[in-house]
Amino acid sequence: MMGAMKTIVCFLMLAFSLAEGAKLSDSMSLTEIEQAMASFPPSWKHGDQRAFIARSLDKIVCVQARDSMTDADRAQLQPLLAFYRRCVDRGLDSLERTQVKDGVLVVKFYSSSFVLKSAAGTVAIDFCQGPINNGGEPEERDTRRTGFFMTPAQRDRLARLVDVSLITHRHHDHSDYSLSKRLAARGKPVVGPAQLKTLWKDLADKIAVPTYETAQRLGPVEFYTMRGSQCSKSEQSADGKRLGVPNTSNPNADTETVVYIFRVGGIAFFQAAENHIPADAWLRKAIGLGFRPQVLMSAGQYQGGSSARSVLNNLKCLTLPLHEYELMHEGGGNRTTPWFSGTARSQGTMPLFWGESFLLTHGIVKASSSR
Repeated sequence: MMGAMKTIVCFLMLAFSLAEGAKLSDSMSLTEIEQAMASFPPSWKHGDQRAFIARSLDKIVCVQARDSMTDADRAQLQPLLAFYRRCVDRGLDSLERTQVKDGVLVVKFYSSSFVLKSAAGTVAIDFCQGPINNGGEPEERDTRRTGFFMTPAQRDRLARLVDVSLITHRHHDHSDYSLSKRLAARGKPVVGPAQLKTLWKDLADKIAVPTYETAQRLGPVEFYTMRGSQCSKSEQSADGKRLGVPNTSNPNADTETVVYIFRVGGIAFFQAAENHIPADAWLRKAIGLGFRPQVLMSAGQYQGGSSARSVLNNLKCLTLPLHEYELMHEGGGNRTTPWFSGTARSQGTMPLFWGESFLLTHGIVKASSSR
Protein backbone atom coordinates (compact mmCIF):
# COMPACT_ATOMS: atom_id res chain seq x y z
CA MET A 1 0.00 0.00 0.00
CA MET A 2 2.81 2.40 0.91
CA GLY A 3 4.54 1.59 -2.39
CA ALA A 4 1.37 2.34 -4.33
CA MET A 5 0.87 5.63 -2.46
CA LYS A 6 4.47 6.60 -3.17
CA THR A 7 3.97 5.89 -6.90
CA ILE A 8 0.83 8.05 -6.98
CA VAL A 9 2.57 10.91 -5.17
CA CYS A 10 5.53 10.75 -7.57
CA PHE A 11 3.19 10.76 -10.56
CA LEU A 12 1.29 13.78 -9.25
CA MET A 13 4.55 15.63 -8.56
CA LEU A 14 5.71 14.92 -12.09
CA ALA A 15 2.38 16.07 -13.51
CA PHE A 16 2.55 19.30 -11.51
CA SER A 17 6.14 19.93 -12.52
CA LEU A 18 5.39 19.40 -16.21
CA ALA A 19 2.27 21.54 -16.03
CA GLU A 20 4.49 24.30 -14.71
CA GLY A 21 7.08 23.59 -17.41
CA ALA A 22 9.76 22.90 -14.79
CA LYS A 23 10.94 19.51 -16.09
CA LEU A 24 10.45 19.93 -19.80
CA SER A 25 13.65 19.28 -21.72
CA ASP A 26 14.79 17.97 -25.09
CA SER A 27 16.01 14.73 -23.47
CA MET A 28 12.92 13.48 -21.64
CA SER A 29 12.36 9.80 -20.95
CA LEU A 30 9.32 8.04 -22.38
CA THR A 31 7.60 8.36 -19.00
CA GLU A 32 8.21 12.10 -18.98
CA ILE A 33 7.15 12.41 -22.62
CA GLU A 34 3.91 10.59 -21.85
CA GLN A 35 3.10 12.97 -19.06
CA ALA A 36 4.07 15.98 -21.14
CA MET A 37 1.68 14.80 -23.87
CA ALA A 38 -1.10 14.68 -21.27
CA SER A 39 -0.21 18.08 -19.83
CA PHE A 40 0.19 19.79 -23.20
CA PRO A 41 -2.27 18.27 -25.67
CA PRO A 42 -2.39 19.37 -29.33
CA SER A 43 -2.90 23.12 -29.42
CA TRP A 44 -1.07 25.98 -31.09
CA LYS A 45 -0.73 27.69 -27.72
CA HIS A 46 1.32 24.68 -26.51
CA GLY A 47 3.83 24.94 -29.35
CA ASP A 48 6.82 25.74 -27.13
CA GLN A 49 6.12 22.87 -24.74
CA ARG A 50 5.34 20.36 -27.48
CA ALA A 51 8.61 21.24 -29.22
CA PHE A 52 10.38 19.58 -26.25
CA ILE A 53 8.31 16.42 -26.85
CA ALA A 54 9.30 16.43 -30.52
CA ARG A 55 13.01 16.87 -29.79
CA SER A 56 12.92 14.17 -27.13
CA LEU A 57 11.09 11.65 -29.32
CA ASP A 58 13.44 12.38 -32.21
CA LYS A 59 16.30 11.11 -30.04
CA ILE A 60 14.46 7.98 -28.92
CA VAL A 61 12.83 6.85 -32.17
CA CYS A 62 16.02 6.01 -34.01
CA VAL A 63 15.86 2.28 -34.86
CA GLN A 64 15.22 1.14 -38.43
CA ALA A 65 13.26 -2.09 -38.92
CA ARG A 66 15.38 -3.83 -41.54
CA ASP A 67 16.53 -7.31 -42.48
CA SER A 68 19.96 -6.72 -40.93
CA MET A 69 18.69 -5.39 -37.59
CA THR A 70 20.25 -6.98 -34.51
CA ASP A 71 18.75 -8.34 -31.32
CA ALA A 72 20.09 -5.22 -29.62
CA ASP A 73 18.04 -3.13 -32.07
CA ARG A 74 14.95 -5.19 -31.24
CA ALA A 75 15.57 -4.79 -27.52
CA GLN A 76 15.84 -1.02 -28.01
CA LEU A 77 12.37 -1.05 -29.59
CA GLN A 78 10.65 -2.79 -26.68
CA PRO A 79 10.15 0.25 -24.37
CA LEU A 80 9.02 2.23 -27.41
CA LEU A 81 6.55 -0.51 -28.33
CA ALA A 82 5.01 -0.43 -24.85
CA PHE A 83 4.78 3.36 -25.10
CA TYR A 84 3.20 3.11 -28.58
CA ARG A 85 0.55 0.66 -27.44
CA ARG A 86 -0.39 2.88 -24.50
CA CYS A 87 -0.71 5.76 -26.96
CA VAL A 88 -2.95 3.59 -29.15
CA ASP A 89 -5.20 2.87 -26.17
CA ARG A 90 -5.58 6.59 -25.52
CA GLY A 91 -6.45 7.18 -29.15
CA LEU A 92 -9.07 4.44 -29.04
CA ASP A 93 -10.44 5.90 -25.80
CA SER A 94 -10.85 9.26 -27.53
CA LEU A 95 -12.70 7.67 -30.44
CA GLU A 96 -15.04 5.84 -28.09
CA ARG A 97 -15.74 8.60 -25.59
CA THR A 98 -15.68 11.87 -27.52
CA GLN A 99 -19.07 13.11 -28.67
CA VAL A 100 -18.59 15.13 -31.85
CA LYS A 101 -21.19 17.78 -32.62
CA ASP A 102 -19.17 20.16 -34.79
CA GLY A 103 -16.57 19.11 -37.35
CA VAL A 104 -14.25 16.15 -36.91
CA LEU A 105 -12.26 14.50 -34.13
CA VAL A 106 -8.87 13.76 -35.71
CA VAL A 107 -6.98 10.83 -34.13
CA LYS A 108 -3.44 10.01 -35.23
CA PHE A 109 -2.00 6.52 -35.05
CA TYR A 110 1.17 5.16 -36.70
CA SER A 111 3.03 7.04 -39.49
CA SER A 112 0.45 8.27 -42.05
CA SER A 113 -2.56 6.77 -40.26
CA PHE A 114 -5.55 8.92 -39.27
CA VAL A 115 -9.03 8.07 -38.01
CA LEU A 116 -11.67 10.80 -38.30
CA LYS A 117 -14.85 10.81 -36.22
CA SER A 118 -17.85 12.99 -37.08
CA ALA A 119 -21.39 13.07 -35.79
CA ALA A 120 -22.37 10.87 -38.74
CA GLY A 121 -19.69 8.20 -38.31
CA THR A 122 -15.99 7.31 -38.33
CA VAL A 123 -13.59 7.06 -41.28
CA ALA A 124 -10.06 5.64 -41.40
CA ILE A 125 -7.69 7.09 -44.00
CA ASP A 126 -4.49 5.17 -44.85
CA PHE A 127 -4.62 3.27 -41.58
CA CYS A 128 -1.51 1.25 -40.73
CA GLN A 129 -0.22 -0.12 -37.46
CA GLY A 130 3.51 -0.69 -37.66
CA PRO A 131 6.64 -1.56 -39.71
CA ILE A 132 5.40 -4.89 -41.05
CA ASN A 133 5.27 -6.43 -44.52
CA ASN A 134 1.70 -5.98 -45.70
CA GLY A 135 -0.53 -8.83 -46.91
CA GLY A 136 -1.54 -10.66 -43.75
CA GLU A 137 -1.93 -10.50 -39.99
CA PRO A 138 1.11 -8.75 -38.50
CA GLU A 139 2.06 -11.75 -36.36
CA GLU A 140 2.49 -13.73 -39.62
CA ARG A 141 4.23 -10.97 -41.60
CA ASP A 142 6.68 -9.62 -39.02
CA THR A 143 9.72 -11.06 -40.78
CA ARG A 144 12.12 -8.72 -38.95
CA ARG A 145 10.74 -9.84 -35.58
CA THR A 146 10.18 -6.32 -34.24
CA GLY A 147 6.81 -7.09 -32.65
CA PHE A 148 5.97 -3.45 -33.35
CA PHE A 149 2.24 -3.45 -34.08
CA MET A 150 -1.07 -3.19 -32.26
CA THR A 151 -2.42 -6.02 -30.17
CA PRO A 152 -5.27 -8.15 -31.61
CA ALA A 153 -7.60 -6.64 -29.00
CA GLN A 154 -6.70 -3.13 -30.16
CA ARG A 155 -7.34 -4.09 -33.78
CA ASP A 156 -10.70 -5.61 -32.87
CA ARG A 157 -11.64 -2.52 -30.92
CA LEU A 158 -10.74 -0.21 -33.80
CA ALA A 159 -12.69 -2.32 -36.29
CA ARG A 160 -15.81 -1.91 -34.14
CA LEU A 161 -15.37 1.89 -34.19
CA VAL A 162 -14.54 2.49 -37.87
CA ASP A 163 -17.40 2.65 -40.40
CA VAL A 164 -15.43 3.14 -43.65
CA SER A 165 -11.76 2.75 -44.60
CA LEU A 166 -10.12 4.75 -47.42
CA ILE A 167 -6.74 3.57 -48.77
CA THR A 168 -4.51 5.46 -51.19
CA HIS A 169 -2.10 2.65 -52.16
CA ARG A 170 -0.63 -0.74 -51.29
CA HIS A 171 2.48 0.29 -49.32
CA HIS A 172 2.59 -0.97 -45.74
CA ASP A 173 2.60 2.54 -44.22
CA HIS A 174 -0.64 3.48 -46.00
CA SER A 175 -2.72 0.30 -45.89
CA ASP A 176 -3.43 -2.49 -43.44
CA TYR A 177 -4.66 -5.98 -44.26
CA SER A 178 -5.54 -6.74 -40.66
CA LEU A 179 -8.03 -3.88 -40.19
CA SER A 180 -9.42 -4.34 -43.72
CA LYS A 181 -10.14 -8.01 -43.01
CA ARG A 182 -11.96 -7.13 -39.81
CA LEU A 183 -14.01 -4.40 -41.48
CA ALA A 184 -14.93 -6.67 -44.39
CA ALA A 185 -16.08 -9.36 -41.95
CA ARG A 186 -18.45 -6.80 -40.44
CA GLY A 187 -19.75 -5.75 -43.86
CA LYS A 188 -18.05 -2.34 -43.66
CA PRO A 189 -16.68 -0.70 -46.85
CA VAL A 190 -12.97 -0.70 -47.71
CA VAL A 191 -12.07 1.60 -50.62
CA GLY A 192 -8.75 1.37 -52.43
CA PRO A 193 -6.89 0.87 -55.72
CA ALA A 194 -7.43 -2.19 -57.89
CA GLN A 195 -3.81 -3.21 -57.30
CA LEU A 196 -4.73 -4.10 -53.71
CA LYS A 197 -6.93 -6.91 -55.01
CA THR A 198 -3.79 -8.64 -56.29
CA LEU A 199 -1.95 -8.19 -53.00
CA TRP A 200 -4.89 -9.23 -50.81
CA LYS A 201 -6.35 -12.04 -52.89
CA ASP A 202 -8.69 -13.29 -50.16
CA LEU A 203 -10.17 -9.79 -49.81
CA ALA A 204 -10.31 -9.02 -53.54
CA ASP A 205 -14.10 -9.07 -53.73
CA LYS A 206 -14.35 -6.90 -50.61
CA ILE A 207 -12.27 -3.96 -51.87
CA ALA A 208 -14.29 -1.23 -53.58
CA VAL A 209 -12.34 0.54 -56.32
CA PRO A 210 -13.61 4.12 -56.66
CA THR A 211 -15.26 5.38 -59.80
CA TYR A 212 -12.66 8.00 -60.67
CA GLU A 213 -13.70 11.62 -61.25
CA THR A 214 -17.18 10.86 -59.94
CA ALA A 215 -18.60 12.01 -56.62
CA GLN A 216 -19.42 9.05 -54.38
CA ARG A 217 -20.77 8.63 -50.86
CA LEU A 218 -20.36 5.74 -48.43
CA GLY A 219 -22.02 6.29 -45.05
CA PRO A 220 -20.34 9.25 -43.31
CA VAL A 221 -17.87 10.06 -46.12
CA GLU A 222 -18.24 11.65 -49.55
CA PHE A 223 -15.25 11.49 -51.90
CA TYR A 224 -13.98 12.54 -55.32
CA THR A 225 -10.96 10.73 -56.73
CA MET A 226 -8.23 10.66 -59.37
CA ARG A 227 -6.25 7.60 -60.47
CA GLY A 228 -2.62 8.40 -59.72
CA SER A 229 0.65 6.49 -59.44
CA GLN A 230 3.84 6.37 -57.43
CA CYS A 231 6.43 5.57 -60.08
CA SER A 232 9.16 3.07 -59.27
CA LYS A 233 11.71 5.12 -61.23
CA SER A 234 12.73 8.77 -61.07
CA GLU A 235 15.10 11.05 -62.93
CA GLN A 236 16.54 14.55 -62.72
CA SER A 237 14.99 17.04 -65.12
CA ALA A 238 16.97 19.70 -66.99
CA ASP A 239 15.98 22.32 -64.41
CA GLY A 240 17.17 20.13 -61.54
CA LYS A 241 13.79 18.85 -60.38
CA ARG A 242 13.21 15.21 -59.50
CA LEU A 243 10.48 13.59 -61.63
CA GLY A 244 8.71 10.25 -61.28
CA VAL A 245 9.06 8.13 -64.45
CA PRO A 246 6.61 5.34 -65.40
CA ASN A 247 8.25 1.93 -65.50
CA THR A 248 7.41 0.81 -69.04
CA SER A 249 9.42 -2.42 -68.78
CA ASN A 250 7.67 -3.51 -65.55
CA PRO A 251 4.44 -1.53 -65.04
CA ASN A 252 3.47 -3.61 -61.99
CA ALA A 253 6.43 -2.11 -60.14
CA ASP A 254 4.63 1.25 -60.18
CA THR A 255 2.16 1.72 -57.35
CA GLU A 256 -1.40 2.63 -58.30
CA THR A 257 -2.55 5.47 -56.06
CA VAL A 258 -6.00 6.85 -55.33
CA VAL A 259 -5.85 10.63 -54.91
CA TYR A 260 -8.73 11.67 -52.66
CA ILE A 261 -10.67 14.74 -51.77
CA PHE A 262 -13.01 13.39 -49.12
CA ARG A 263 -15.51 15.16 -46.91
CA VAL A 264 -16.24 14.09 -43.32
CA GLY A 265 -18.30 16.15 -40.89
CA GLY A 266 -18.64 18.86 -43.52
CA ILE A 267 -14.84 19.35 -43.77
CA ALA A 268 -12.95 18.46 -46.97
CA PHE A 269 -9.54 16.71 -46.76
CA PHE A 270 -6.94 16.26 -49.52
CA GLN A 271 -4.78 13.12 -49.47
CA ALA A 272 -2.54 12.26 -52.42
CA ALA A 273 0.08 10.20 -50.52
CA GLU A 274 3.15 9.89 -52.82
CA ASN A 275 1.32 10.34 -56.12
CA HIS A 276 3.55 11.40 -59.07
CA ILE A 277 0.85 12.13 -61.66
CA PRO A 278 0.09 15.84 -62.22
CA ALA A 279 -3.13 16.66 -60.38
CA ASP A 280 -3.70 20.38 -60.93
CA ALA A 281 -6.28 20.08 -63.73
CA TRP A 282 -8.20 17.41 -61.84
CA LEU A 283 -8.05 19.47 -58.65
CA ARG A 284 -9.46 22.56 -60.36
CA LYS A 285 -12.27 20.44 -61.76
CA ALA A 286 -12.98 19.04 -58.30
CA ILE A 287 -13.14 22.54 -56.82
CA GLY A 288 -15.56 23.55 -59.57
CA LEU A 289 -17.78 20.65 -58.53
CA GLY A 290 -17.79 21.77 -54.90
CA PHE A 291 -14.90 19.68 -53.55
CA ARG A 292 -12.70 22.49 -52.25
CA PRO A 293 -9.94 21.11 -49.98
CA GLN A 294 -9.75 22.67 -46.53
CA VAL A 295 -7.29 20.28 -44.84
CA LEU A 296 -4.10 19.01 -46.48
CA MET A 297 -2.58 15.66 -45.52
CA SER A 298 -0.18 15.08 -48.44
CA ALA A 299 -0.04 16.92 -51.76
CA GLY A 300 1.90 14.12 -53.45
CA GLN A 301 5.51 13.78 -54.54
CA TYR A 302 7.68 15.13 -57.38
CA GLN A 303 5.56 16.51 -60.24
CA GLY A 304 2.40 15.20 -58.58
CA GLY A 305 3.08 17.24 -55.46
CA SER A 306 4.25 20.41 -57.18
CA SER A 307 1.23 20.45 -59.50
CA ALA A 308 -1.21 19.98 -56.62
CA ARG A 309 0.51 22.62 -54.49
CA SER A 310 0.21 25.15 -57.32
CA VAL A 311 -3.53 25.05 -56.58
CA LEU A 312 -3.53 24.20 -52.87
CA ASN A 313 -1.20 27.05 -51.88
CA ASN A 314 -3.88 29.54 -52.90
CA LEU A 315 -6.47 27.80 -50.70
CA LYS A 316 -4.58 28.19 -47.40
CA CYS A 317 -5.43 24.70 -46.19
CA LEU A 318 -4.80 23.64 -42.61
CA THR A 319 -2.12 20.92 -42.65
CA LEU A 320 -2.08 17.60 -40.77
CA PRO A 321 1.52 16.33 -41.17
CA LEU A 322 2.24 12.66 -41.72
CA HIS A 323 5.02 10.15 -42.50
CA GLU A 324 6.81 10.70 -39.18
CA TYR A 325 8.59 7.84 -37.36
CA GLU A 326 8.12 5.34 -40.18
CA LEU A 327 10.36 2.64 -38.72
CA MET A 328 11.17 0.96 -42.02
CA HIS A 329 12.91 4.16 -43.10
CA GLU A 330 16.50 4.99 -42.23
CA GLY A 331 17.08 6.23 -38.70
CA GLY A 332 13.48 5.63 -37.65
CA GLY A 333 11.88 7.87 -40.29
CA ASN A 334 11.13 11.57 -40.52
CA ARG A 335 11.79 13.77 -37.48
CA THR A 336 9.01 15.81 -35.87
CA THR A 337 11.11 18.75 -34.63
CA PRO A 338 10.84 20.69 -37.94
CA TRP A 339 7.06 20.99 -37.44
CA PHE A 340 7.70 23.25 -34.45
CA SER A 341 9.94 25.78 -36.16
CA GLY A 342 9.82 28.20 -39.09
CA THR A 343 6.71 28.44 -41.23
CA ALA A 344 5.40 25.13 -39.92
CA ARG A 345 4.99 26.79 -36.53
CA SER A 346 2.10 28.90 -37.84
CA GLN A 347 -1.53 28.12 -37.11
CA GLY A 348 -1.71 26.35 -40.44
CA THR A 349 -0.05 23.14 -39.20
CA MET A 350 -1.24 20.78 -36.44
CA PRO A 351 1.27 17.97 -35.75
CA LEU A 352 0.01 15.02 -33.72
CA PHE A 353 2.03 12.33 -31.97
CA TRP A 354 0.92 8.69 -31.66
CA GLY A 355 -2.55 8.28 -30.16
CA GLU A 356 -3.23 12.02 -29.92
CA SER A 357 -6.53 13.59 -30.91
CA PHE A 358 -7.59 17.07 -31.96
CA LEU A 359 -11.12 18.40 -32.38
CA LEU A 360 -11.13 20.12 -35.76
CA THR A 361 -14.12 22.44 -35.81
CA HIS A 362 -15.48 24.48 -38.69
CA GLY A 363 -14.34 27.60 -36.83
CA ILE A 364 -10.73 26.40 -36.73
CA VAL A 365 -10.81 25.52 -40.44
CA LYS A 366 -12.24 28.94 -41.28
CA ALA A 367 -9.59 30.71 -39.19
CA SER A 368 -6.85 28.75 -40.94
CA SER A 369 -8.15 29.65 -44.41
CA SER A 370 -8.18 33.35 -43.53
CA ARG A 371 -4.68 33.53 -42.01
